[in-house]
Amino acid sequence: MKWLPGCMLLLLAASSAFAEPATSDVAGGFDLGLGVIDSDFYTAANAYFSYRAETLQLGAQLPLRLMLTGDQGVRIRKQDWDEASDFTRLLRYLDWRPNAESHLRLGEPTAVTLGHGAIVDHFYNATDLDHYKTSLRFSWQSPRFGVDVFNNDVTRWEILAARASYKPMGDSTSWIRDLQVAVTMAVDRAAPTGSSAGVDETNQPIVLRAPVWVYGVDADIPLWRGTQRQLLLYTDVVALHHSPAFAEAPGQNTGGWHLGVRLQMPSLTPTTDLTLKLEGVYMGAGYLPGYFDNLYEVERFEAQAAQNSGQRTKVAWAAQNSGPLGVRAQIDVVSEKSLRLTALLAWLGQDGLSTQLWLATPEMAGLTVRAHWGQQHLQSAADMGAIERTSALAEVRYRIGAALSAVLQAGTRWQAKDDGYLARRELFGAARLEWKL
Repeated sequence: MKWLPGCMLLLLAASSAFAEPATSDVAGGFDLGLGVIDSDFYTAANAYFSYRAETLQLGAQLPLRLMLTGDQGVRIRKQDWDEASDFTRLLRYLDWRPNAESHLRLGEPTAVTLGHGAIVDHFYNATDLDHYKTSLRFSWQSPRFGVDVFNNDVTRWEILAARASYKPMGDSTSWIRDLQVAVTMAVDRAAPTGSSAGVDETNQPIVLRAPVWVYGVDADIPLWRGTQRQLLLYTDVVALHHSPAFAEAPGQNTGGWHLGVRLQMPSLTPTTDLTLKLEGVYMGAGYLPGYFDNLYEVERFEAQAAQNSGQRTKVAWAAQNSGPLGVRAQIDVVSEKSLRLTALLAWLGQDGLSTQLWLATPEMAGLTVRAHWGQQHLQSAADMGAIERTSALAEVRYRIGAALSAVLQAGTRWQAKDDGYLARRELFGAARLEWKL
C-alpha cells in the first residue's frame, strides 16, 4: 500500500484541474514497431492519450512488448509487468501548475537538478531495462521563499531530496534581489552496501543495505547585472555520511566545497537564452560532486558484483577517489522554438572524466531529434569504448504526413543479473499514427 499516497495525490490534482472551465485539447496516438535488445527481438504496440488544459497536462499509455525469440515462443515480456512500479507506466505524465508559484509533476524524470547540482545533478531513473519507476517532483517559489521536493519512485520512496531557499531581497527591484541562501538534504534510504556472500531462497545474492545521507548549504551572490546579463558567484558546502555497515568502504563523514560563477544571458537573441557555469571543487576522501546523477540508479545496485568483478557501487567509486581537486563546466542553450542543448564536462580527481550532452530540436523539414549521450569515470581514452560507462539514447522522428510519422530509437540500457548489471544495446523502429480533437 506504499503507492496509495501517490495515487491519492494524483487523483486530487487531476480532479481539481479537470473541474476548471479552461480551454483544453485532447490528442492520442498509436505506435507499432519492431525492436531488438542485443539479439532478442520483440514487437511493440503502444497506445497513448493526452489532455492539455490551462493548468494541467495529462498523458496515459498502454505499452506492450511481445518477445519473438527464445525457447518460450511469442509472449508478453513478463519483466515489464512483474512489480508494482511497472504499472505506474500507464501514466506517462501528470504536469499540474495551479498557479504561477506551484508546480507538480509525476512521470519519468528528465535530468532533474536541485540548486547548482552539487547533490542532485541531472538525475535520471529509467536506465534499468526491467524496473520502470515513476518519480514525483513538487516546487513552490515566491519572490523570497522556495521549496523543491523530489522522489525517484512513488511506489518505494527510496531516494528523497528536498531544497529550501530564501532571498532576503527577493521582492526588491535592485540588482541584488538574486542574493540567495539555501539548504538541501537528500537520502538513499536503502543504498546497496555490498554482498554478504550468501544467497536467498531464490538463489539470488543477498545484498546488504544502509542509508546514504547528503546535506548541503549554498548561496548565490550577485556580482554584476546588466540590461540582459547577470553574473553570479555561487558556493556549496556539502557533507556526505554513510553507515559503517558498508562492506566496500568504511563508515565515514566526508564532504566537499564548490565555488563557481554563473553567467546568465536570458536574451542572447530575441528567442534564445544562454547560461554558462564554471565551477571548482575541493573533495574530501570518499566524496563525489553530483552524487545523485544520471547513472546513479545503475551504480547504486551493483553491490552484487562488488565481490567478484570490476563493477562497483556508488559508495565504492567515491571511496576510490582520493584526488582532492576537480572542475565542472556547463552550457545551456534554450530557444522558444523548442531547441534545447545542455553540455556538461567534469574532471573529478582520480574518479576521472565525466561528460553529458542533451539535445532537443524543433521540427525542421519534418525531422525532430531528441538525444542524450554521457560517459562516466573515464580514466583513459580506452574507456570511451566501454558500454558499461556509457549512457545513450536517441530518437529521430520523421513526419510523413499530418497524422503519420516514422520513429527510430537507439540507446543503451542496463539489466540486473546475479553478478551485477549487464549493459545492453537497444534499437527500435516504429510507425506512429496521431490524432487530435
